[in-house]
Amino acid sequence: MLSDDVIIQSVLDGNVQNFEVIIERYGLRIINFINKMLADYDEAENISQEVFLKLYENLKKYSMQGNFKTFVFTIARNTTLNHIKKQKRITFFSRMPANHCIDNYIVSKETPEKAIDKKQRDKDLLTALYSLKENQRLALVLKVYLEMSYKEISEITGWSISKIETLISRAKGNLKNKLQENKELIV
Repeated sequence: MLSDDVIIQSVLDGNVQNFEVIIERYGLRIINFINKMLADYDEAENISQEVFLKLYENLKKYSMQGNFKTFVFTIARNTTLNHIKKQKRITFFSRMPANHCIDNYIVSKETPEKAIDKKQRDKDLLTALYSLKENQRLALVLKVYLEMSYKEISEITGWSISKIETLISRAKGNLKNKLQENKELIV
């Protein structure tokens, strides 16, 4: 399997069709990242197309130092945040589809009651996630859902590692509080 840098260099050398390899490698991850930020899969797909167009247009700016993943997610982050700003900061959880869940369900032998409880917990978690401040949500999505290191998150966002740790810690605390509030309202 060729490295990203080798593929990018071939694209820059005129083998434009090799850009499809980059789209295949990163397409779904970019869509999922954007979807976690917006809670709108269709919109995430549309924005991902814009991300790959911007990526292609800016390939010459890439430094070929083995940090292409950071380069891609920085473009995705900026494009997504610009989209959010254009939408005048619509409340995220109000746009959340009713059947949206954190991860695809694994087919199991759960009872219908347990499946319903799990779906409700996932919905509560998403509602709490989308109620976080943008920077907390961004840090948490990059760390937890995309399993990026603090260094990668720092390169993407430009934040210090200590700021990222603080944002994630606060995000987790706020999620816990929101989920506890929701649980108390149900009881």
